[in-house]
Amino acid sequence: MTGRDQAPNPYLHGSLARVFARTAAPIVLFMTVNGLYAVVDALLLGRLAGPKALTAVTLMFPVSLLIIALQTMVSSGMASLIARRIGAGDIRAAEGTVTAANLLALSVAGLLIATLAVGGGPLARALSNGDPELARMGLLFVSIMVTGTPLSFLLSIQGNALRSEGRVGATATISVAMTFLNIALSSLLIGWFGLGVAGSAAGTLLAQAAALAAVAVYRLAGRTPLPLYARGTGSILANWKEIVVLGAPASLGLLGFSLSSGLIIADIQLWSTADPAATVAAYGVVTRILTFAFLPLLGMSMACQSIVGNNFGAGLGERVRTTLKIAFIVAVVYAAIFEGAFVFLARPLGALFVDAPLVIAEVARVMPLISITYVLSAPLMILAGYYQALGMAGSAAVLNLVRTYVIGLPLFALLPLAAGEIGIWIAYPVGDVAMLGVVAGLLAWNARRRRLAWGLFHGHAA
Repeated sequence: MTGRDQAPNPYLHGSLARVFARTAAPIVLFMTVNGLYAVVDALLLGRLAGPKALTAVTLMFPVSLLIIALQTMVSSGMASLIARRIGAGDIRAAEGTVTAANLLALSVAGLLIATLAVGGGPLARALSNGDPELARMGLLFVSIMVTGTPLSFLLSIQGNALRSEGRVGATATISVAMTFLNIALSSLLIGWFGLGVAGSAAGTLLAQAAALAAVAVYRLAGRTPLPLYARGTGSILANWKEIVVLGAPASLGLLGFSLSSGLIIADIQLWSTADPAATVAAYGVVTRILTFAFLPLLGMSMACQSIVGNNFGAGLGERVRTTLKIAFIVAVVYAAIFEGAFVFLARPLGALFVDAPLVIAEVARVMPLISITYVLSAPLMILAGYYQALGMAGSAAVLNLVRTYVIGLPLFALLPLAAGEIGIWIAYPVGDVAMLGVVAGLLAWNARRRRLAWGLFHGHAA
């Protein structure tokens, strides 16, 4: 065995409360900083480039989510595989999985670029409701982002691989540095050079390039179980299949968010408010704020997934159970705190981004409606990541896909027919409550068919 093979696995020993804190803290930190960038970017666009620039980027949000969804499919599916393979001590198989993920990422990125070349213009015009200036700015922004997808895909793979290897500290350090560099570059390009939406996109890609270079240096220094490149073992096509199967639930969930975002924008334009443009701008502000809160919660889910995957691969069932319980408690407390802020501080939060009274009023009206059941989303996210870590792609798919495709999209389409424009926003809490029944059914199914205690645990629950 090599020195890489003999490196101790930090997830398999010690107090799980400490392991979870040590794993989650850096991930949550860099997720928080990443979320901070979304907020700062919106502030820069709204304050320096003008409300129309912020609106243009908001209108392209469905496309941005599509890119993230495809990145997630590859990197999340890969992370689930290599966590279990490293936990089982099969480093060569983990190397082969990373190689296959890199090839899959480049293939998907190439397809995105080709699609942009053919349909980018018509898509921008459709999302902007025929406004030529919004369409021009939106197309410019998304063209830069899509052209840079090979870079962003590879960075996502490396970040998830480092996390699964137990190198969360290095992952957090690189990610935080990248985000602050991104903020600095965007401030310079948007504020000093006046590049507007192009400056926002270019700053992101330049920061990602620097982060990928840092990861390469870290791996070349031999500080990780996996090298920068190794062919490894296993069929590339077989790895692709497993990556897609495991990554598809989370990816399709994000794709559903992309479709939901597009439908919401269409609903706003269809179900006229006093000023639809102000409502779209408010939706953009609310989206940035919710993203800021969502990313740390996602970080907790990722930490839980890494710990559970390694311990499940090593056959340590008791540690798997304890990890899930800790993650549930922390996530629910976190979500409850933020729900209170969304409901009671919506107006001052909106005023941070814009000085237009109508937009601020729309933020104050919309945000409490959207987030009144925010606390219910936290355990669902943790549970989906848990099932994915166990390789239970079907159960993860139910949690990620039913909420969006079976419940969410129909509600966004139908509730406005019954309640008018307010139906767009109450679709969120109605969907959250409906998911409680879905979760109860899923747990009962897994308890009966898979003989899992409480529908969750192999063996007897503690």
